[in-house]
Amino acid sequence: MSELSQMVLNYYKDKDYDINKIVSEIDKLKIDVVKNYLDHSPDDSLYVIKRSGNLEGYSKDKIARSIKNAADSNGQYLNRSDVDILMEDVSKHMKDLNRKVFKTSEIKEFVKQSLKDEGYGKIYDSYVSYIQV
Repeated sequence: MSELSQMVLNYYKDKDYDINKIVSEIDKLKIDVVKNYLDHSPDDSLYVIKRSGNLEGYSKDKIARSIKNAADSNGQYLNRSDVDILMEDVSKHMKDLNRKVFKTSEIKEFVKQSLKDEGYGKIYDSYVSYIQV
């Protein structure tokens, strides 16, 4: 066990947290540390923390593709300008938080909100099904 891991373990033992609280706190810790590090770096790139815990660069193309795939799976058609409008909404949600790091689940929520806000109810339903796969 690393020295840092031992310090974290001792910290949580002293708090008398149950295992679920410890897991939740460690998840938050990872995001906080990465966010703080990136917020103080000159890099303006955006990043996503995947469900696996891996960090990767944010890709608008991946999000746009997931929206398009959800529409296609429901027999709906979205042209490029429709997708661009939705992507602008997602970007606005992200900018409003003034962060460089987002969980995948947060971005999915931004997409769902944008689909609702722009009146794409059927595609919203397809997207919810699509992201659960």
